[in-house]
Amino acid sequence: MTSIVLTQAHTHEGKPYTAGERLDVDSSSADWLIANGVARHDRQPDPAPSPEGGDKPTEPKPTTSHRKESKS
Repeated sequence: MTSIVLTQAHTHEGKPYTAGERLDVDSSSADWLIANGVARHDRQPDPAPSPEGGDKPTEPKPTTSHRKESKS
């Protein structure tokens, strides 16, 4: 299956969908929908659930440097 995001309203397998909805379709359907400007590849899959069981994904903490540069 290939994940796509619709770029316009479309009826797939008899069910209406709106632009922005994500669908998992077979690769030939995905190719057709993309080639005809109806969808684009879904490059942003759903985030994985956090290990703590919360509903927010775990994000890495940014690293910051506190080193001061000398002005010499």
